[in-house]
Amino acid sequence: MKESLKFLMHEDAPKLFSKIDYALKNGMHIQDHRYQAQLFGFINESFQSLKLYYEEYFGIVLDQGGETVEKYFFIDFMAQSRGGIPEDNRYFLPNEFVIVGFLLYKIIYIDGYIELNTVRRFQQMVRLDYEELKPGIYRTLAKARRDKNTRMDDERVDKIIADAMDEFHKIGWVVFEGEIFDVMPSFQRLVKVYGDYINDIELWLTEEKDEKLS
Repeated sequence: MKESLKFLMHEDAPKLFSKIDYALKNGMHIQDHRYQAQLFGFINESFQSLKLYYEEYFGIVLDQGGETVEKYFFIDFMAQSRGGIPEDNRYFLPNEFVIVGFLLYKIIYIDGYIELNTVRRFQQMVRLDYEELKPGIYRTLAKARRDKNTRMDDERVDKIIADAMDEFHKIGWVVFEGEIFDVMPSFQRLVKVYGDYINDIELWLTEEKDEKLS
């Protein structure tokens, strides 16, 4: 049997592979968390075969990030070889959600507010605790959404943050228990892709840079 198909011999392939394939192609990051544990275990045991499968049959890259308990798997749609999946069916995070990810990373990992764990508090902090960056945040979100700057008010920004956090949940960057969220290891992929932006986020916002993020 071809190496790229050996994963089909795994005893759990009939019940798990279709779920894994669907999740990965929809942008999900799969890690060793309780609701993903079986899927993670399957990929972890069959990674080399699955990697070859996606490269050979779809021309896309199954990749991994993190190590040990923070390992996660994902399809890298930003890789140079984007393969046989049509543009409309490849997952890319909208620019305004990427910006929200920058803010979440800054608040928790740079500024040290590790107690941040609700969307409501996140929204409040952007509105009230970052006054010096607020004009730049609102202007940048407006540009990302192609809205006029005058239309980007607190209510609209709250909605973008809430929608972004829902999307982060869908792709496995955060998990929710009621209103409480935890940031998952795969959220660190944001730094790998956009580290230059995040490291200079204050300068980037205050200088009104208008650069494409993807």
